[in-house]
Amino acid sequence: MDAKDDIRNQLERHMGKCHDLVNEVCDIYFQRMRRHVYVTPKSYLSFIDLYKDVYKKKYEGIDKEEQNIRKGLDRLAEASLGVEELKIDLKAEEIKLKEASE
Repeated sequence: MDAKDDIRNQLERHMGKCHDLVNEVCDIYFQRMRRHVYVTPKSYLSFIDLYKDVYKKKYEGIDKEEQNIRKGLDRLAEASLGVEELKIDLKAEEIKLKEASE
């Protein structure tokens, strides 16, 4: 993960809380429906793997967007330099035109 250590620690705690919450909801479900739903360590690991997959896809998408934006900004900078050069050329041409018209 591309994150600071405190963010990682908070995420680890959050994942644990989510797992505990699912266990609590399973107990409530049993009380209401009299049907057991089991949450195993395997399901917790599957949850973490799913999170990692989603994180990777989102990170790659954001990374690609960042690259596209950077390319666009570079092209805008190049274009602004080109415009400045054209302004200088235009001033020189205006001087020549003014001399020719006189």
